Formats: sequence, C-alpha cells, structure tokens
Amino acid sequence: MQATLTQTEGLAAFKEWAVSCKALGEGQQVMIFRKGGIKEHDHVFKMEHPHFFLYPTFEHQDGASIKADQQVLLQTALAEKPDLGKVEIRYWAKVDEALPLNDMAPVLAQDANHIYSEASVRSRWEWQSSKPLWLLLLRVYKLKEPLRLDGLEDYTGCKSWIDLVSLPGSTAEGLACEPVLDDAAYQAMADKVRAQF
Repeated sequence: MQATLTQTEGLAAFKEWAVSCKALGEGQQVMIFRKGGIKEHDHVFKMEHPHFFLYPTFEHQDGASIKADQQVLLQTALAEKPDLGKVEIRYWAKVDEALPLNDMAPVLAQDANHIYSEASVRSRWEWQSSKPLWLLLLRVYKLKEPLRLDGLEDYTGCKSWIDLVSLPGSTAEGLACEPVLDDAAYQAMADKVRAQF
C-alpha cells in the first residue's frame, strides 16, 4: 500500500546538514543522528515536533565527515547552496521513531544505514558524552515545488529547531508533497535500522 499523505503540516523546520537532507531526499538513508546544538538549553536535544521541513545547512560538513564512497553526494549537496541570504527547502519529514542511544555500541552498529564516517559519528557521540545521541527514523517527502525563502536572522545559529515565518505558495492544507520511497522500500530500510536497536 502506498503512503497517502500529500500535504505538509505546520511551520516547524529541522536544521540538518545539506548532505544529510540530500541523502534522505534521494532515499539513500532513512535515519539521522542528533545531539543538542550550542544554542539549545543545556545543549540538550528535545524531540519537539512529530513532523517538520528539512532545513539544509552548509556548515561543519566536509570530506572527513562523510564516507569515502559518498563524496560525490557531498559535493553535489554543497554545490546546490543557494545565494547568500536565501534558503531552499525541498523535503518534509515525519518522525517514525525517535530513540535516545546511551551506549556507543548501537550507534556504531548503524554503520551500514547512513552516509557518515565513523570519525564523524564518534565525534558526535563524544561531544557532551553524558547525554544521549538521538537516532531519528524519518519518513521523508519531496515537495512538489521547492520552498524558497529569505534566510532570516531567527533561522541562524547552532540550534535544531526553527519556525518558518511563512510558506509561499501554500494553501490552508499545506504544501503538496510525495514520499521519496514507496511503503515497501521505506519499510525495508527502516527494518534494517530497527534490527540494530
């Protein structure tokens, strides 16, 4: 059975590396890791929204952060950076599962399910090591038309969550979107992630 959702909901956006957004949007992975940003209270990540736009960021990602066989994906993502002061959002996501990981073993066990280098994953784990590293399992949808916005000052800084001021071109029902993976393909990839919990 195919997913039936065709409209986005809400104004929440989640800031994530552009290369991660691209991997999610192309169906190469269905999970990401997250810890709290520097500007978040006590540097603690909180799962504040069940669905959100994927807001691509272009800082802190380089060749060392991504697996060797995913370098082309990284370069393609970085090449799509919009003009200064602009933001382009292509994807929206629903949280299928959010799991705090308190041990390194299950974190490393996810290696086959994402594009990140082991060094990058270890670095995320070790920062604020007394706090969990969250694994978010996401069902991702591609917007029918990219959302092009001005990069407002409120959107800047090392924080996970922002609220978009407006959605140009939206109706009362939201923006049209479609799943990047069909139900069967998504379930197969999600099962591989869950098998390592």
